[in-house]
Amino acid sequence: MPFSKHGYPRPLILKRGEEVWLRPVRPEEDDKEIFAFLSRLSAEDRWYLDFDASDPETVRYHFIKYNPNKILPIVATNDKGQVVGLATLERSHPSARGHIGRVRVVVQPFYRNQRLGTYLLLDLIQLAVNVGLRVLTASFIKGVEDNAIRAARRLDFFEQAVVPEYAKDSRGNRYDLVIMVKRIHRGYDDF
Repeated sequence: MPFSKHGYPRPLILKRGEEVWLRPVRPEEDDKEIFAFLSRLSAEDRWYLDFDASDPETVRYHFIKYNPNKILPIVATNDKGQVVGLATLERSHPSARGHIGRVRVVVQPFYRNQRLGTYLLLDLIQLAVNVGLRVLTASFIKGVEDNAIRAARRLDFFEQAVVPEYAKDSRGNRYDLVIMVKRIHRGYDDF
């Protein structure tokens, strides 16, 4: 399993000095805490997720009963054991897209702008290297997830495409979808 040699649990110190821990999802232990985390997100935050956070089967598929050959979920927990961040690395089956992964990161509002999302994304990049991926993709809604776009750019993601007026908010306002790509380098000889 790719998690075994990745150094979990991994402590992090956020900008305000709080310690959080990154680790893989523990299916038998994290079920309730993941649902609690998703329920603490505002209705607006849940609106922009690309999965239905209110559907228990969807949540279990992605984060609890996941197939480790397809989805690698990690959580960030605070000192009370609460999940405060959730991230996934999704892989295609071995085929023409078998070298490509997709990343998703969700952070509780209180923990935003503390670099937690950046740390989670960085951890997913390292996981991608460990499992042999060569390309990562991420999609963001421009005008809503601008901080996440900036964080991805700092980690060498670049805009591959912008799909105009692709997403909409709950009031019907339309937003562009930004598709970002990162090429994974394993060593200096890749440059």
